Amino acid sequence: MWHFHPIPRPVMLSGVYTAFSRDIAADYVFRGETHDFYELVLVTQGRVGVTADANSFVLEAGSAILHPPREFHSLHGVGAPASFIIFSFSAERMPVFTHFRFAVSDENMQRAARALDIFRTHTPAENEEIGDVPEGEERAVQQALCELEILLLTLTEKTQKTQHDASAGARNYRRALRVIEENLTEPLDTATLARLAHMSPSLLKKTFSRYAGVGVMEYIRTRKINFAIPLLRAGKSVKEIAADLGFSDAGYFSTVFRRITGHSPTYYRRGY
Repeated sequence: MWHFHPIPRPVMLSGVYTAFSRDIAADYVFRGETHDFYELVLVTQGRVGVTADANSFVLEAGSAILHPPREFHSLHGVGAPASFIIFSFSAERMPVFTHFRFAVSDENMQRAARALDIFRTHTPAENEEIGDVPEGEERAVQQALCELEILLLTLTEKTQKTQHDASAGARNYRRALRVIEENLTEPLDTATLARLAHMSPSLLKKTFSRYAGVGVMEYIRTRKINFAIPLLRAGKSVKEIAADLGFSDAGYFSTVFRRITGHSPTYYRRGY
């Protein structure tokens, strides 16, 4: 008698949003963002500064970082030109990692380059976003997706090629984020945050420009919206959350929420 043995699939991707490579200058800053899907950054040359929520790292060539959904992240140059590859994707299943920084083998770097080349060749792309898969290109694109799944399956959780950013700027950034977290329900402005973080307003703005890639107030609004999402999923009303987070009214909260997430608050209250 034949016995069926189901094969576990710890990594199962459902689709790709972006796939691109970029060469950056020493003073480059990637605009900070947060979204509902994963983003994998692989450093191919040089060194790259990465912000992941309140953490700042310097990644060397041959290393990677995986940003989980809703993590605020940014990227910047660290004094010399560098290169990287980025894939952003949704997943039905993903391993549980101890941390999200990895050493990447030469084989996996080649795998990433192959996947990138296939996506570029067989899918239309505009502004680095993958378009609909044209008829007849499904097999090629599935091959790229499989390459990406194998890469994720074989990532090695090592941190030899990454280091915490111990600079004064990174320390200032972490201190400002702690103040924001402690006052998330308050109507913070730039001057108040600077005073509480023991920084001048100009230094505060410069710090966020480098490490967050967005202005201070935009970061605060983004953090408030991310904080609101689990409350919406738990069934709390939009009006209550808006009041708790210091928004002037529920309508303005909903407008900001849609601009940052691309969805209305109701979308998350329905369990998405």
